[in-house]
Amino acid sequence: MRVESAILPRWKRLIRILSSTIGPNFHSGSARYISPARCGMKTSKTTENQQGKYFLATFGCQMNEYDSNMIGAMLENRGMAATEDAAQADVLIVNTCSIRGGAEDRAYARIAAMKYHKRQRPGVRIAVIGCMAQNHGDKIPASLEHVDYVVGPDNYKELEGLIFSEVAPSERKVWTDQNDFENYEGLMARLDGTVSSHITIMRGCNKQCAYCIVPNVRGVERSRDVESILAEVRHAVNEGIHEVCLLGQTVNSYRTDTDNFAGLIRKVNAVEGLKRVRFMSPHPRHFDPETIRAMAECGKVCNHVHLPLQSGSNAMLKKMRRQYTRERYLEIVAELRAAIPNVAITTDIITGFVGETESDFEDTLSLMNEVRFDHAFMFSYSPREGTPAFGETETLTAEEKQARLERVIEAQMKHTEERLDALLGREEELLIEERSSRDSREWMGKTRCFKKVIVPEVAGVEKGAFVRARISERRGIVLRGEVITQAVPAEK
Repeated sequence: MRVESAILPRWKRLIRILSSTIGPNFHSGSARYISPARCGMKTSKTTENQQGKYFLATFGCQMNEYDSNMIGAMLENRGMAATEDAAQADVLIVNTCSIRGGAEDRAYARIAAMKYHKRQRPGVRIAVIGCMAQNHGDKIPASLEHVDYVVGPDNYKELEGLIFSEVAPSERKVWTDQNDFENYEGLMARLDGTVSSHITIMRGCNKQCAYCIVPNVRGVERSRDVESILAEVRHAVNEGIHEVCLLGQTVNSYRTDTDNFAGLIRKVNAVEGLKRVRFMSPHPRHFDPETIRAMAECGKVCNHVHLPLQSGSNAMLKKMRRQYTRERYLEIVAELRAAIPNVAITTDIITGFVGETESDFEDTLSLMNEVRFDHAFMFSYSPREGTPAFGETETLTAEEKQARLERVIEAQMKHTEERLDALLGREEELLIEERSSRDSREWMGKTRCFKKVIVPEVAGVEKGAFVRARISERRGIVLRGEVITQAVPAEK
């Protein structure tokens, strides 16, 4: 079997870019090293250990980041050390994304470039894991023969066994059996030294949106036991984490025999020492009054909601299988704004879905003008093999889809700037996260409504500190402020 011809040319072109970086100097200290951040990836940090080293690169969403940290914890509990130097690693792992073709192309190119390490050190093992592993399965080792293991999201315990097995490896390379009950109960993700931590509370998705590959690669919904979630939150707090973000493909559909999402929010809010709670990504179908009431009454829950829209047209929402209408979406926005002062609402928008007319597109623009989102992730539709919409006849050219996307971006930029300008002169609580990427003498913090603010270096401002700042200026989509005083977040 071979990878589809539509994929091969793109990722092979990317190999040319990466190949010049693969060689004896392929490590973080080399000027020839392409950092994971530039490739849309994150790598784990280096620690000292005598039991072998692993290199772990992650493409994609926050859930992939969480899974990578969980796998890192598995390996480190068995005595391995993380390294950012692939040339020093005994095991190379690439956690992949399959949400769009471009993400797969970049992963294929990176994996192909790792063949250098196999030639230099035949004993090194290379594993491809995550959503693309599940989606492409046998196609990966068929086209990239240096790959040893292909492991889907429900089989990470198998990966641990493969890496530490003392018996000769079998000819089997692909582990992509789906397990509707696998929740990795009892396992906790390693913490990466930040002040905020993602915690997955459920896995899988039952929605079957017409454009989305996630249900195919992540399986059906299953929720973690609430006590295991709370144990992980408490562990994070004990290790110095101030903020947690609860993760799920449709996070607010969380449900067990004894708890629902609103109840979970209240229990997480009650964890002693925790300062902030966020969650993503909720689905409009599951935004009920009980959830909104819990958000409003829990003082640690931040006033920011990412509420995916996709389209403002009822015809398109039905065709996309989104399970809500334009009218219901606007009702949720109104309910959130009535219950939660100064709530920031961000969203996702797709332009040019199959069958989208000019009238459908205008419906999206009009809803954007009515809601005036704080921020949006905006994309033009691209078919994904395996989704319900794949194979339908496209009604728009690539140029037409791009033109609509540009109009959406232009409208959203105006709304984003308006929302940011509304904060000028206000005092906001910031959680300081890191040094500014532009000037190491400054710090970057986030407001409770998820706005980035740059502040100067003054006494008391350091990573993990809470401060109050007066917003003084907007530069592009980044705010700047002056520190007034250190602050202690309110708790309820």
